[in-house]
Amino acid sequence: MIEIKPIIQHQSNCPYCQSYLKPIQVSFMGMHVMVSSKCIKCQSELLESLPVSHAIQKPYQIDYEKGALFGYESSPVGLATHLFKSIQNPEIERLNISKEVFRVFHEVIILNCIDYLYGHCLLKLLNAQRHLDHQSDFGLIIIIPQFLRWMIPEGVAEVWTVPIPLKKGRCYYPSLAEFVSEELKRFDKIYISKAYSHPCQFDITRFTGVEKHRFEQKDIKITFIWREDRPWCSMSFFRLIKKLRILHLGLLIQNWRVKRLFNKIRLQVSEAKFVVAGLGTQTKFPKWIEDVRIDKFDEKIEKQMCKLYSESRLVIGVHGSNMLLPSAHAGMTLDLMPPRWGNFAQDILYQENDSRLASFRYRYLPVETSISQLADIASSMIREYGDFVLNMTADKPQ
Repeated sequence: MIEIKPIIQHQSNCPYCQSYLKPIQVSFMGMHVMVSSKCIKCQSELLESLPVSHAIQKPYQIDYEKGALFGYESSPVGLATHLFKSIQNPEIERLNISKEVFRVFHEVIILNCIDYLYGHCLLKLLNAQRHLDHQSDFGLIIIIPQFLRWMIPEGVAEVWTVPIPLKKGRCYYPSLAEFVSEELKRFDKIYISKAYSHPCQFDITRFTGVEKHRFEQKDIKITFIWREDRPWCSMSFFRLIKKLRILHLGLLIQNWRVKRLFNKIRLQVSEAKFVVAGLGTQTKFPKWIEDVRIDKFDEKIEKQMCKLYSESRLVIGVHGSNMLLPSAHAGMTLDLMPPRWGNFAQDILYQENDSRLASFRYRYLPVETSISQLADIASSMIREYGDFVLNMTADKPQ
């Protein structure tokens, strides 16, 4: 946690003369949590990222007057560049921010979950459990985008719900900065959550209210997680059809692949039931495959989908944020990886503490893996899980 009141717990150096920068004021600029600083020697004034989320390892500084950016070359997706542009072109819309107060505290932790990517918002929110369980003397305040309000866990002190759409998650809203600045005056001591981009201390049921998969249930359901902006095909082919603006061809291929994969699995697991879920409803499936795809998510639908994932013995899908909630609720996961191995495991919410069982339950395969191989692997996961657990936990105390 980073203390910002009564002191600003931040140390940095001037990019011009390397002297100490004195922190002056903290501002919540959408997804960016920034501190205004002034050099004690050359008097340069800078806007600096606090070590929160992706800025923990890759901080950045902005000299707005001179138009100079520091650290932005290595910052993820050019955060400094986007912030600089958004400061030049702020969103003048007055946001209708909802404030809910459940418990009154004078010392608080602020967890900012605003971002421009769905997965980033969700992963930031999962930090809440750590604060609730280990810093209970402080009230936890969550700044949440409206579409994730339904996932707020029990026990938080306050929720500030902000109607910023994902596509504007990197934008600077002066009305949000003003709202937060005014609200912070109510507290004696304030800490900012690090909002780690990939937390590991959480139980998904505390956020969704949906139980995780129970392996003792008799039904064997296998669900493919559909997405239309990154279909199941090779990346070189995807780039080509995207360039030629014939993405529909990729969806037809994805549809064919899913049907062929399910066909091969049911030859080996005859009792299995098959489902396609996810965002986008283009193409059709035969009646023996349950099609529950939708065109738009809302709170009710997303919770229904989590229940479907929890009923699934196995979920299969192409790597991405679309796999976060499915992997968190399903029994097992097959993650089809494009050549983005630097992002390995970032889309999977592990709910297994035993490393050997986790290696069985959560698997990663190249997206180019043949359908026959995938079917064999998926079938073996279904058939052999019980024996694997017995063998690997035989000496575990009862």
